[in-house]
Amino acid sequence: MQEIGNALIDSAVQVAVALVVALIGVAGTWLTAQIGKVKQLQTVQIAVDEAKNAAITTALELQQTVVNDLKAAAADGKLTGEEIAGLRSSLISMSMAKLSNPSAKILSAAGVDVSAIITGAAEAVIVQLKQPAE
Repeated sequence: MQEIGNALIDSAVQVAVALVVALIGVAGTWLTAQIGKVKQLQTVQIAVDEAKNAAITTALELQQTVVNDLKAAAADGKLTGEEIAGLRSSLISMSMAKLSNPSAKILSAAGVDVSAIITGAAEAVIVQLKQPAE
C-alpha cells in the first residue's frame, strides 16, 4: 500500500515539475515578446526623433538661406502661397535627405507618415521663431 502511495506521489511530483517547466517556458516566451515590442517602439521613437531633428535643422537652414530673402524681396514682406508651398516641398525633401537610411526604413515599415512628422516639427520651430524673445 505504501508503494502505491509513493508511486502516486512520485507521479504527482513529476507532473507538477513538468507543469512548472511548461509555465516557465510560456512566461519566458511572453516576456521575450514584450521586450521585443518595447525595443521596436524604442527603435521607432529614435527614428521619429531623428526625423524631427532633421526637420528642425532644415527649417532653420531655410529660414536663414531662403525665407528672409523672399520676405525682403516681397513688397508686403510676406510670403505668397506659392512660396510657402515651395518651401514646404523643399523642407520635406531636404529633411528626408538628412534622414539615415535605417531610420527611413524603420519609419516606413512602421507606417509612420514621415512628411507629417517633418511638417509638424518645422511648424513648431516656425511658431517659436515668430514669438518675441522674452
